[in-house]
Amino acid sequence: MGNTGRKKTVAFYEIVRPKEAGDPRFEHLDWPRVLRNLGRIEMRQRRYTHGADVYVGDPISVQGRQHLVLARLRDGDIQQIDWEHNHISDLRLDGNRSVVDTTIICFLPFGNVIGVIQGSASAPRPTALQRWLNAMNVVNEDLAVMPLVGKKAWEKLNNAEAVNLFEMRLRPGQMMFPSDAEGLGDFSRQAHKRNPDALITLAMKIPKRRGFGRDTSRSRGERRLREDVQHFISDFGSLVGPDGAVDRAIAHVTLSASDGSLIEDQINFVSDHITAQKPVFLRRSEGQAPWYEAAVHAVLDVAAAHEAELRDAVRPVP
Repeated sequence: MGNTGRKKTVAFYEIVRPKEAGDPRFEHLDWPRVLRNLGRIEMRQRRYTHGADVYVGDPISVQGRQHLVLARLRDGDIQQIDWEHNHISDLRLDGNRSVVDTTIICFLPFGNVIGVIQGSASAPRPTALQRWLNAMNVVNEDLAVMPLVGKKAWEKLNNAEAVNLFEMRLRPGQMMFPSDAEGLGDFSRQAHKRNPDALITLAMKIPKRRGFGRDTSRSRGERRLREDVQHFISDFGSLVGPDGAVDRAIAHVTLSASDGSLIEDQINFVSDHITAQKPVFLRRSEGQAPWYEAAVHAVLDVAAAHEAELRDAVRPVP
């Protein structure tokens, strides 16, 4: 049999400090060294449990470059189909083995940027990577994983005089939030349990008041809403994307024009999240390439094609 390809979404993220740290960005970390050090640790020590979810990270080397496979252990009985004997049966593994869903994380050589491909819908999301990295204590402070959004979108948000409306839509799934999630996570998980096909749309709006001029309390509310949007991107940004659990996230902002007037604009965090579709080819013949190797090549191909855009997104605003 020849090569078979399946289109996957390559999404780019930035590893930063959490929002409480003030300036989120820090100097580029020596990720190859970090991953090599993690690879020297026994695999059970690279295991992290969050609620009912169990994750294991496995540093890998592809053509001399260090990357990461993050796996989530599958729960319950796993079934297999036997086409030769025409029946479906339990999958039985020899020895001390587990079935996992995997996500490939490629560390680019600039700006603490990573490219991510999920092997399946239930594979670990970037939120799981964030928890795993912090559990492994790779640096002396907490880390956060945020979507790599185009530079113009961040400039709009940071320079906005006001944010008067923010709306988002969730496609909650069973694996979207851990079992001990609180707040929005708990609400979404319960809603999904009651109605698995439901979409959840949330809108936060600062209403206009009658009269002339800008009301002081409204201006204060708009500034606070801008902070809420920044916090949302920090907390849930890794779920934002065309194929993510948050498939709609739009902020309506007020910007100052060069003549001093105010103009209305929008920031679409889904369309501005730097992503690309890429076929991942697996050879179904002798000497076939492992899934992770094919996925790494796909991520690096997309990263090379979008390098200027990626570098611009993490370049400091003058």
